[in-house]
Amino acid sequence: MKELDVMTISRVGQSTFPKAWREAAGLSRGGVVEVRPLQDGKHSLLLTPRPARREGAVGLLKAMRGCPRGFPDVPRHALPFK
Repeated sequence: MKELDVMTISRVGQSTFPKAWREAAGLSRGGVVEVRPLQDGKHSLLLTPRPARREGAVGLLKAMRGCPRGFPDVPRHALPFK
């Protein structure tokens, strides 16, 4: 990859990143990027590709099963006036 690459941002804020960077970051088909402003006096941005989630609800179910159980079950009984 080149040392310096220039990008153009449209009026609505859209831009296309260099192809070599997208392929190196695993974003050749698009994806989510975290953007952090740097306080360096040049208005620089730090772009970090966010890894894709693959577990979905399966991972959530596994995490919920690992949680400790709440209160014990209460025995139910019929009220005398019913």
